[in-house]
Amino acid sequence: MRITFIIFFTLCFNTKSLVLQAQTLASNNTRAQARYNKEKIYADAQRKIFTVTSWAGSPISNLLAKWGNYTKKNELPNGLKVYSFEYTYSGSGGNYTPGYIVTDQFGNVLEQRAAKDNTYSYNFTEFYEFYVDKNQTIIHVKSGTK
Repeated sequence: MRITFIIFFTLCFNTKSLVLQAQTLASNNTRAQARYNKEKIYADAQRKIFTVTSWAGSPISNLLAKWGNYTKKNELPNGLKVYSFEYTYSGSGGNYTPGYIVTDQFGNVLEQRAAKDNTYSYNFTEFYEFYVDKNQTIIHVKSGTK
């Protein structure tokens, strides 16, 4: 009887240990995936900034051949030309669930639920400005949103 109890206790303990280890691995994978996603977003943003700013020193004709037509072109008083590329993004999402109140014939509240609103919308313009000197060389790059 004692041997049976020890074997049963050992099996239960080992099974619990495996379950805890599996749960730890699962939560570590979730944390690792979350960290990977966060770092990927940051790396993608940095890569985009580097790609845009690396045009400095190149002829504007190379940029126009790669990117296509610009949105605006301005000439500054000092002779520099500014080629602007603008991209507008907009959208909306989420949902709205109306609330309600149920009352009896005497006006007593029997049930009520508050409205839930998690709707959102966005509208912004991403821009890239390339400053070009008299030799048609890009000397400065500016990017941002408005």
